[in-house]
Amino acid sequence: MQGDVPEVRIVNGRLVTPPGVPMVWLPQDGQVIAKIPARKGNRRWLHQTVRIRSPRLDGDRWTLPRSCLVRLVTAAIDQYGYIVVCRDMSTLSRCTRSCLEATGVDCDCSCLGAHHGADSSSWFERVGDAMVADLGEAKRTTIVYSAKTDDSEPVIYSGELSRRHYRPDPAGRRGWPAASRFMCASCMSVRARVWDHCHTHGFVRAPLCNTCNTRHWGGWQPQHGRAVPSSNLDTSYYRWCPLFSDEREAPCSA
Repeated sequence: MQGDVPEVRIVNGRLVTPPGVPMVWLPQDGQVIAKIPARKGNRRWLHQTVRIRSPRLDGDRWTLPRSCLVRLVTAAIDQYGYIVVCRDMSTLSRCTRSCLEATGVDCDCSCLGAHHGADSSSWFERVGDAMVADLGEAKRTTIVYSAKTDDSEPVIYSGELSRRHYRPDPAGRRGWPAASRFMCASCMSVRARVWDHCHTHGFVRAPLCNTCNTRHWGGWQPQHGRAVPSSNLDTSYYRWCPLFSDEREAPCSA
């Protein structure tokens, strides 16, 4: 796997994640609670990209419908490279066939997420080990997810998803190749990990590695801890958006 898996800890039942890594918490009942890095345009991203009708912000956390979970995990991985899923479940829960057939992460059972989606072709996969905290009548499990990998020899991207609108849902991605099928369209040095898309027009642009993807997040500067772009960093992949224009239109957003 390219890049380092984020270090996540559970301290006194509380989840501690590194800066810049989103987290989603699934209580035993009720809506999803998500904490995503503060950034201008988060509400628009949740509404237009993740397709949540009315995301609600309370302090630094978003309250979201449970039905959006698979879309949120998929889109967050494309946006941030990783997502941490924290789930509370009953200590009496058992792993069932419905878990093995699950297409996402919304499942309460004793396998701690190890088998979730095992029979599906989801767009993300578990990385690292599951962590467990005992809360008495319940247990809290924490799993880090990243983009699903493709072990075949990577090839150069040549517009396989040209003019496609970005979609984070399984139905909308039917027929898409994994981003890791290709070399990163920006640095051309390593295998891609995620699908980048134009936030202005909504079109898929190109597959990127996590490093190149994070370098183009708006508002982040080298003095804030991000690496200075290398000499081989290329932003011409922006032109895979069919509405991209250097002069006649507003430039595509990262």
